[in-house]
Amino acid sequence: MSWNLMGKTAVVTGGSKGIGFAIVEEMLQLGCYVIVIARNENLLLEKQTNWIKKGYQVTVIAADVSNKAFNDKILSSILLNVSEIDILVNNVGGNLPKQFLEYSEEECMNIIQQNLFTCINITRLLFPIIKKNANASIVNISSIAGILHVGTGSIYAMSKAAIIQFTKSLSVEWAPFNIRVNAVAPWFTETDRIEKLLENKILEKHVRVNTPLGRIAQTKEIANVVAFLAMNESSYITGQTISVDGGFSFNGQAS
Repeated sequence: MSWNLMGKTAVVTGGSKGIGFAIVEEMLQLGCYVIVIARNENLLLEKQTNWIKKGYQVTVIAADVSNKAFNDKILSSILLNVSEIDILVNNVGGNLPKQFLEYSEEECMNIIQQNLFTCINITRLLFPIIKKNANASIVNISSIAGILHVGTGSIYAMSKAAIIQFTKSLSVEWAPFNIRVNAVAPWFTETDRIEKLLENKILEKHVRVNTPLGRIAQTKEIANVVAFLAMNESSYITGQTISVDGGFSFNGQAS
């Protein structure tokens, strides 16, 4: 059966919790060797211990991908373990939901840095290793907020929309290197951050009522799509953004 990631090496940013953690778990279960980058060293080491106990091949790097001061550490740590990369998942991101006029300039820059420039920085940094591969795949995590207004803040939405356009443009530019570039756009997903938001029962009802499937996504449901885009079976898919939203973006009755 070829529906797996056996023999492949992946780098996943922000892989210690939430959607990133689910992506790492899915790839490990599919036989991939995964290099996980995240800021919280203690949490990373705890996760690594559990993964190794399960027999998975995994390396962790404690680093902040939004800070170029960590670039040398990231690159040297990766090259210590592998000479090329098959898969890069740009998952790091964050938000501070506010009305537009309530944002300070510093808050705007922080959101853009965290969501967009982390993606740009790590992709640029790892390009020499990725291009060695004959069939590499980059998957960027965007958001439905980058496609539609969903009330999570204009700065966040702008940064996630930029990731979608970055994905389209880079897919064409890097096609001669046989590097595919795609994006996944989740809707509300059961992570710690989203669960806190959904303590607002008015918001929770709004999300469920306007999502045709009538529920909040599980992190594994996002991870499944990312894993598919990393597989050889998706080898003719590039430049695409796949919405994983339970039908929300096609609900003409959304209110």
